[in-house]
Amino acid sequence: MPLPKDAGLPPRRWWLVALLLAVAIAGAWYFGARAATGDRELPVYVAGGERMAAGEEIYRRVARDGLAADKKPFTYPPFAAAPFVPFARLPTGWQPSAWFLVNFVIVLALVRWLHRHAGRADGGLGPARPVAFWLLFGLVGGRHIASVFTNQSHDLFTAGLLALAAAAWARNRALAGAWAGIAAAFKATPLLLLGLFGLRFRVGAVALMLAAAVGATLVPDWLHPRADGKAWAVAWYELTLRGLDAGAAKAEGAWGSHSILNQGLGGTLTRWFQPLESPSKFTVGEPGTALVATLSPAAFRLVLHGAQLTVLGLLALVVRRAAAVVRGATDAAAAQRAVALGEVGAFACGMLLLSPMSSKAHFCVWLFPVAFLVERLLRGRRDVVAAGLFVAGAVGSLMAKDLLGRELGNDVLAYGNVTWATALFLLATLRTFAVMAGAGGRR
Repeated sequence: MPLPKDAGLPPRRWWLVALLLAVAIAGAWYFGARAATGDRELPVYVAGGERMAAGEEIYRRVARDGLAADKKPFTYPPFAAAPFVPFARLPTGWQPSAWFLVNFVIVLALVRWLHRHAGRADGGLGPARPVAFWLLFGLVGGRHIASVFTNQSHDLFTAGLLALAAAAWARNRALAGAWAGIAAAFKATPLLLLGLFGLRFRVGAVALMLAAAVGATLVPDWLHPRADGKAWAVAWYELTLRGLDAGAAKAEGAWGSHSILNQGLGGTLTRWFQPLESPSKFTVGEPGTALVATLSPAAFRLVLHGAQLTVLGLLALVVRRAAAVVRGATDAAAAQRAVALGEVGAFACGMLLLSPMSSKAHFCVWLFPVAFLVERLLRGRRDVVAAGLFVAGAVGSLMAKDLLGRELGNDVLAYGNVTWATALFLLATLRTFAVMAGAGGRR
């Protein structure tokens, strides 16, 4: 069958393709040229992949068994090293370029998915406003996506897997559990999504998540077994997790409990309530800047665990409200599509808050709660409480050194501005679901 004369991409689409190709080529060249400069994360991952392929120890936080400690050690689950085995086989100068291209493709896929999500028809809501959506999204969430590139981290890999989980969850498919399980094998914090699937009574999603997490964790043992015969996951637990403080990450050679770069809930509360006994190479800024009061170890544990339980309680309320939205809607499938991104976004906030270590590149997963909240606030009538929580979180997120200057920016970071912005986004999501449930799922 002959194609019509006007078959093919519209002219404006060809311009877009040309622009994206130009950006890809320029970005690959730029990152390749900067391969030997700066303190970046990519060499850590590549070293892990190279050692894994050889069956050598990848967890070298401290010197042991005749192996020197790494200046910046690999600390992630073993599956996180597997994708970097092919990177290790590339010439060193090509590795940053290849890393950029992979992450650039992930960003394009995320943008495409969010654009379709924000522009979809949604009965009972106002028209899509893509320009306003992308302006607000870029202003609030774009900086932390950009930090993935400046730090050459692997956090967009996790974000991509979470997006696949959210897309499947929007269709109420158990496959969401499989994507979440792979994300959990890549970086442990997505295990929190078991709570989402469990509280929504999706047995298939729970089963697939557990199977995928275990299966992906065992893949490195099948493809690249250790020379000493020990399982990679066992080595990860023994050499990285054992003895790790459940509040703020503190481990010799890897993390410091008072580092202002740690914007997890435990890190911020540690800086608020625990004096720094001795500065270390992980101490950033002026020690003790954010010390509000000194609590005894027992009192601090009570405050910390109370805060962590509060986050878990808020997540349970998010799931309950989202389920109410779906139950009360005349079109349950459409309602599920409307709440899925917000549910995954709320749990992304929970991952960041409950992790012992959450640094700036990790906050690229803000894209989920920010996209959900911006879309909801633009579409229908504005709820003052939800809008206020979102604006407060957005203002907190923008209080950075670029705007405030290095000294004041470090002080604000020490007090946990990113931590509290994440908590505000979680509260705004909960409020939005409550409003949607009250409106019979229409919002």
